[in-house]
Amino acid sequence: MISTKTLRSLTVGVVMTVAAAAAHALPTFTVNPNSNGLATQGSTFTADAMNGVSSARISYTGNGSTFTYTGVGFIDYTAFSLNDTGISAAITRTNFDYGIYATFTQTFTCGSFLAPGVSCSVSSISLSLWADPGNDNKYNKATVNNDGTVTTVGNQVLLGTVNQVLAGTAGINILGGAFQNLNTDFALTDAGKLFFVSPDPFYQFAFSAFNNTSQGLTCNGNTNPATGGAANGCAGAFTAVAINNESGITDFNNVPEPASLAIFGIGLLGLVGLRRRKS
Repeated sequence: MISTKTLRSLTVGVVMTVAAAAAHALPTFTVNPNSNGLATQGSTFTADAMNGVSSARISYTGNGSTFTYTGVGFIDYTAFSLNDTGISAAITRTNFDYGIYATFTQTFTCGSFLAPGVSCSVSSISLSLWADPGNDNKYNKATVNNDGTVTTVGNQVLLGTVNQVLAGTAGINILGGAFQNLNTDFALTDAGKLFFVSPDPFYQFAFSAFNNTSQGLTCNGNTNPATGGAANGCAGAFTAVAINNESGITDFNNVPEPASLAIFGIGLLGLVGLRRRKS
C-alpha cells in the first residue's frame, strides 16, 4: 500500500522536476521598464522568466458525452527572475510604477468529467499580455459563479498576444491540486517591442507552468464529507471550478519545449499508476 506521505513526496518530486526542467538554461531577454511611459527610474535588465499568480474559473461546456471545458481568468505577473533569483523591483519597477498581467480564455478537452486525477489537453487559447501604467488595476479572483477578471484603471498597454496552442496539459492531480503546462505561440505588439528590447526579433514561443494545492480550488460539487464530499466542493459531480493562487512562471524560446511537457506527463502517469496499485 502506498502511503499518503509517499504520494505527497512523489508529487513534490514531480513538481520539482518540472520546475527544474523549465528553469534549466532558459533563454534570456532584455526589458526596458522605462518604455511606453511605464517608469522613469527603472534600469534596463536581463531576465529569463516572469513569475506570477493565476486565477481562473473553469466551467463545463460539454453535452454529457463530450468532456469539454472553458477557462476564463488572468495571470498577475508579480516579478521577473534570472536563474531562479528574483530581480529587485528597484530595478524592474514592477508593482511600483506599473503592473504586468495577462487575460485569457482557454478551452480544454478531457478524457472524462473533470475530477481529482483527471488530466486534460488544452485545445485553444486566446491570451493578451498587458502593462498597467500606475499599477492601479483591481484583480478580481474567480469564484464558482464568476470568471477571474481585471478591472482596469486608465489606458492599458498591450505588449503581446497568444493565439495558438502547440501542446498543453492541465487538470486536477490526485491530491486535489490544479496544474497546467503549456506551449504556445507569442507575438509582440509595437509597444511590446519597446518593452522587450532583445532579442530582436523576439522569441516566437512562450512556455508556462503553473500549479497549486487543493487549498486553491473551490468547486460546486458535494461539500458534505459525511456523504463522500469535500470541504472545497471538489468531489462528486461538479461543473465549475474556481482556481486561485496558482503560481508559476512564463518563459520564452524560439523552439517549443516538449521535454518539460513530457517529464510532467510521465510524472502524472506514474502517480496514476501508484493510485491504481493502492486501490
